[in-house]
Amino acid sequence: MSGVFGSPAFTRRRTAVGGLWVIVFCLLLVACGGGGEDFANDPPEIVVGQDVCSGCNMIINDINHAAAYWTTAGEARRFDDIGGMLGFMQKRQEERASTWVHDVNTGEWVRAEDAWFVMNAGLVTPMGTGVVSVANEEDARALAFDQPEALVMTFDEIVTGIAAGEVKLQMGPGLKEE
Repeated sequence: MSGVFGSPAFTRRRTAVGGLWVIVFCLLLVACGGGGEDFANDPPEIVVGQDVCSGCNMIINDINHAAAYWTTAGEARRFDDIGGMLGFMQKRQEERASTWVHDVNTGEWVRAEDAWFVMNAGLVTPMGTGVVSVANEEDARALAFDQPEALVMTFDEIVTGIAAGEVKLQMGPGLKEE
């Protein structure tokens, strides 16, 4: 019964295949996690036209207004409108590992803590909240259009203002303030 299965060639091939499986397993293990909160260093991926907003369950179709965050449990929350995300955060009160917004002018991801936010009724956003973000204060002031009711704030200021009831999110059609 030595035949083919007992041959040195078969044994070498079996050892090589076994070694290959060990390498593949290790690569999968590294790719799938074990990295602590490394996931929070990058924004959650948003597939435009496919991913659904965590707040309103509508498909995200405009990346420049989209926002997202990671929970500390590693769950991604995606939104079609920054104002929608802010309202969702206020209601859910879950711990976030990182929060991300897009610069409305460039479409580039920006950590929310580094961005500037503009609330202005004249700004058109997917859910009608009028909240957009940009990477710098100068661009934020330009988007405010010198309108007295427009607000230019940092992330901390807008989150704190909403929590204190000093900043009210306007809601477009289909949304209501709660």
